[in-house]
Amino acid sequence: MTGGEDKFRIIIGFILRTMINILFVIGIVEGFVYSYHFSYKLFADIPYKPAVSDTMNITIEAGNSAKDVADILDSLDIVENKYLILARMYIGKYNSKIKAGTYKLGPAMTPDEICRCICGIQSEETS
Repeated sequence: MTGGEDKFRIIIGFILRTMINILFVIGIVEGFVYSYHFSYKLFADIPYKPAVSDTMNITIEAGNSAKDVADILDSLDIVENKYLILARMYIGKYNSKIKAGTYKLGPAMTPDEICRCICGIQSEETS
């Protein structure tokens, strides 16, 4: 091997290691950004689509779990992410209080309003 080939291998190795490190840092930063946004949406209690006033009748059957309810709400585009509403149900301990019935829900409702509605809990404003 000549000195030029050794320098070339050193330079290529340096470039590859640097690119891998940059991709690793970008992955970590993206993970933190996603975690921040998820946490903010979870605890801020903001509606998914505040400008949309449409509501839908949602039927929850006896025996439906919190995951089943989150899947229904996500499939009807009432919540942004089924994992957000599911986490909200577990954090607020609504998951064990879900009652069967038909409810009028919409994307302009906050996650807490949705949880209180499907649990039959009156909000502070009306009680």
